[in-house]
Amino acid sequence: MILVTGGAGFVGRYVVDQLVQNGEDVLALVHDAHGMEYYSSLDIPVYSTDISTPLDALADWYKSADAIVHTAGLLSIDSPRWSSEDYFDVNIKGMYNVLEYARRVGCKKVVNIATHSDTSRCNEKVIYEDTPICYGGGDSGRPGTIAYITSKIAAMNMLNAYALEYGMQGISLRLPGIRGYGSRDTFYNCVFHQFIQKALKGEPIPIWGKHETYRDLVYIKDVVQAVVCSLKSDSANGLYNIGSGSGLTILEEAQHIIDVFCEPGEVSDIEFHPEIDEVRKNSWIFSISKAKRELGYFPRYSYREGLEDFKKEMELNRFDGLQGIESTTPP
Repeated sequence: MILVTGGAGFVGRYVVDQLVQNGEDVLALVHDAHGMEYYSSLDIPVYSTDISTPLDALADWYKSADAIVHTAGLLSIDSPRWSSEDYFDVNIKGMYNVLEYARRVGCKKVVNIATHSDTSRCNEKVIYEDTPICYGGGDSGRPGTIAYITSKIAAMNMLNAYALEYGMQGISLRLPGIRGYGSRDTFYNCVFHQFIQKALKGEPIPIWGKHETYRDLVYIKDVVQAVVCSLKSDSANGLYNIGSGSGLTILEEAQHIIDVFCEPGEVSDIEFHPEIDEVRKNSWIFSISKAKRELGYFPRYSYREGLEDFKKEMELNRFDGLQGIESTTPP
């Protein structure tokens, strides 16, 4: 049995879906009634609990697990909403409780979704697993961002410690920006989703600044592929960068979005605004050579192919009712 925490969250939903398609026995761990309702119609075992509290009842009920995929947690985009204590309770204590459950039931593999924000202030153009940590939250105007980043770093370090102490496989996947239908960004209406909304209506799309910076972006189903590769590996341990291995400027993103989402005859124009500073301040891509070598991970979706699949998922509306619902909220 594979336990997936954050089963009603963005990454968790896709992970559970793929594992079930692969014929795996899966238990989805969710936080509230929204997740319970979603899985009630899918005939997938589901368990509702708050990971910031001990999982003793879960261990008494589900006495064994072959692996845990830990996707639950509070996100950086929530920092205006939650306090530092909330981040520490959910992201640090949550990881501790998950690991204690793993230790108690003899689970020997934990795959953790990490953060890329630990290198957000790095001046390097290529980010490796051993690139020194360099982060900050002041530029965003959200002090909670620092609490988010430090809580995720602490959670990853705790996983590494348990792996050493108890002979587990502790695998952390560091992800860049994820593109995919059903993400929390839909709820917060980020620039990516604003561009799609404008393209669907044929409205002009504004591009700020010099649009010279580029970022690594990964499609959600490539993230899931990395999780599956991690579950199959008998030797992987530690941190792995998971991304596309290439970068896109905001202009290139907009052009792909126009190509995929605009209706014939209603193509959005691009409006350039060099007088407005671009939000992105530095460029970077992830080196995925270690993941290729040790996990057998190779991205299957180009940015354009990811958008085309995004559009199909949007038309299917598979996650209707869970838009903006996160898997874990503070107590």
